[in-house]
Amino acid sequence: MDIVNGFSPPYVYLPLIGSKKLLIGPSLVNPDALNVYTNPKYWIRLTSRQVLYIRKAGKGIFKPADPSRDINESSISRLREISLYSGNVEVELEYVKSRSNIIFDPYEGVTLSGGELGRIIHYSGGVADRRIEKAYGDRDLLAKDAVLYLHNSGISVYKIQQLLSVGALGSKRKLVATRWSITAVDSMISSKLIDEIKNYPELNEHYLGESYAVGNRIIVMMFPGKFYYEMMESWGPFFGNRNPNVAMDYEGFLGRTNYAEEVEGAYYAARYSVARHLQEIKRQAKIVVLLEVDRNWIPNLGVWRVREGTEIALKNLKKFEDENAMIDYAFSKTYTSKKSWLSSSFFLRQKTLESFF
Repeated sequence: MDIVNGFSPPYVYLPLIGSKKLLIGPSLVNPDALNVYTNPKYWIRLTSRQVLYIRKAGKGIFKPADPSRDINESSISRLREISLYSGNVEVELEYVKSRSNIIFDPYEGVTLSGGELGRIIHYSGGVADRRIEKAYGDRDLLAKDAVLYLHNSGISVYKIQQLLSVGALGSKRKLVATRWSITAVDSMISSKLIDEIKNYPELNEHYLGESYAVGNRIIVMMFPGKFYYEMMESWGPFFGNRNPNVAMDYEGFLGRTNYAEEVEGAYYAARYSVARHLQEIKRQAKIVVLLEVDRNWIPNLGVWRVREGTEIALKNLKKFEDENAMIDYAFSKTYTSKKSWLSSSFFLRQKTLESFF
């Protein structure tokens, strides 16, 4: 048995191995990367290789966990307590066994070390937050209401995602794989904002915003009308194919009840940023988001780049007098052909037909 000391930002990660096996453990991070290890707003200014370098500065020591049965197991309870803090937390823990293999989990860029987590012996440091403590202490508050309370209180969406993942929120608490907690929080917050947005006046002008970062080009088109949201994702430039199959999911004014199976988590990450923008300008609109991924991106480093890239695009809007000019401009900025985009888009294909007639 080995004793390990280290610092965590704090960051507790719950990777899903296969379809059912859940692990949980803290990432112990090299001192030079502590302040940027969990900061996507900083990562978005870097290259994907630089982001990968930062994420490899942390090593996670994990143990298997059952989402419901192990929620109150002693080491998991202490990891949950650690997650409540901000600032760096010093952790002393045990390996219960060692393995020679070190696994790199590509989904969030976390290194899973060759040891299995045993007892959390001691932790110290970190800064408590009364808003988080309030949500954590309220066992009658539904998870969705806790998420919305924290978001409205100014807590970072990234912090909320981790709190939900470690089972710190809600009346019926359980552990949730990190990848699912990310999408769940994006979905909960954006759904609530969209409910409010549908009561706002309709946008009466055409706007386009664009961004390019970490190998991801994002174009957001805003059209007059009642709320509508559509997102398409192309990996054409990544594979050197100008006519790829483009993934697409959408929702109309009445919303959607099923998971966005084509675009998946990126759909909700972009929707989060779109909803926040519409809520800020107090308008509803028809929104189409294009995501194009090229070879400067290292796959599976997370959907944070979509959330942050969409936010940047919406801060740099250009006004267009004509919707067709805006659509043509959007297509001119992408490697993927106009034909591929239109073959997948319900909304843009309809607009193109309307202009033809």
